[in-house]
Amino acid sequence: METKIRSLVSKRVKILVWAAVALALGAAAPAEEKKPPEDIAYLIDMLKSPDLQERRETARTLGVMGFDVATPALIEALNDGDGKVQLLAAEALGRIGDKRAVSPLIDKLPTADGNVKRFILGALGQIGDKQALEPMVAALTQEAEGDVRASAAYGLGELGDGAATDALVAALNDDYNWVRFEACGALRKLKAVGARAALERVAAGDGDEQVRKAAAKALEELGL
Repeated sequence: METKIRSLVSKRVKILVWAAVALALGAAAPAEEKKPPEDIAYLIDMLKSPDLQERRETARTLGVMGFDVATPALIEALNDGDGKVQLLAAEALGRIGDKRAVSPLIDKLPTADGNVKRFILGALGQIGDKQALEPMVAALTQEAEGDVRASAAYGLGELGDGAATDALVAALNDDYNWVRFEACGALRKLKAVGARAALERVAAGDGDEQVRKAAAKALEELGL
């Protein structure tokens, strides 16, 4: 038993050391100069560990490290039996930015729970592939859960496709204040000058102060 405990502690310490090294490398070197450590395959294999906490920590660490060699294993982890592993895998794929993850993320979206959907939408926005536009707009306009709609609005701002403007303008009328807030931010990022009238209406009369401020900030940055 003592040997087993020592082994588990050693693995967890190694994961944390990898994460710390990855953070230091990320701050010190351009992305094109970073190389995965020679034993990263060992870390990737830990995504299949029977220990739940190890799988969670590994998914998080691989995202911090940011090496696309981990993409296939993280895609598999989207179907892990634990929702936290799934969302950490989605977050990691967003950080890595490998477009191989786009289709699997989109495929996972309809069956994922609300929290996982939020991280998938964020990841799709970060990766920035226009293939994600339609499912992200569908999430913004059709999802029942407000936090998921808000994540879709945020992700569309990150995606950067002006074709989302009309859906984001419509989202300024959403019942949930956080959706309206994120829609304002997304329209600002998209430089959607055509949303002027809608943003002016929100800035002048929305019932939530933070939403009014977000609309005013969007108008200011758009020079309107």
